[in-house]
Amino acid sequence: MKMRILDHVYDDMVVEQLLLKIILPEGVKDILISTPFPVTREDDGLFATYLDTVGRVVVSLRAAKLNALHIQDFTLYYKFPGLLMLQEPLLVVAAFLALFIAVSEFFLLVMIWVRLDLTLSPDRDAEAKMRVSSHCSLVASRHYKRVAIYHAMLDEITKQQGLGNPPNALSQFQANIKKLQANLKDESQAIAELLAKIRSDNSEVAEKVNELQKYDREVREAVVQQCSNMEKLLGKKMAKQAYADQEQELSKRREEAMDKLRNVAALL
Repeated sequence: MKMRILDHVYDDMVVEQLLLKIILPEGVKDILISTPFPVTREDDGLFATYLDTVGRVVVSLRAAKLNALHIQDFTLYYKFPGLLMLQEPLLVVAAFLALFIAVSEFFLLVMIWVRLDLTLSPDRDAEAKMRVSSHCSLVASRHYKRVAIYHAMLDEITKQQGLGNPPNALSQFQANIKKLQANLKDESQAIAELLAKIRSDNSEVAEKVNELQKYDREVREAVVQQCSNMEKLLGKKMAKQAYADQEQELSKRREEAMDKLRNVAALL
């Protein structure tokens, strides 16, 4: 290999001290240097890059008081086995192969782990308790929606009591109540379906839901009767005094049933 110790960029300069470092390929041996003027060769060093195994040889040459006359070529001789040219490509291939094998083994272990059933025996009681707990939460949610519908129906009654029977009051009231009763039917049907599921896992809890349904029927009967009386009052089929007497009795019955309903719902 031929190259200059000093280049033409230093034509008009005097270089007091020069240290030239030459990095050779990894694996070279029998290094010799022939220079046109005396230089000092320092101890060889090593420089490692990301694909080296032992590092590349670094030849260091030192010279002093150089000028334009020293811009001459020197020759560096070394031996480099041709097989070492394949070292870096093979290292890259080996690294990707190792990565591929590691990833494949990882996914294989994940697949085996997912398919393994490490359960010694299923805990049927625990599973049943979890199902019952989940169903009870749904029952409570449906129940509170149902209670909200009752309050909406009572609000419709209260609204009509303060309007003084304007035109179309009866038809508007009937339409609103019909819509609320449809929603009420959906919630009650959903609770009945959940009750059937709870009964298959826990009869004691199912009995509490049955009790909830029982008191709900009492509340619903009272509210529905109050709505019916309001329709009669708006349709002039019931006297105001008769309506007031029944309203007081139905409200008392409804509140008593609602208190029982709250107590049962708190136990779910």
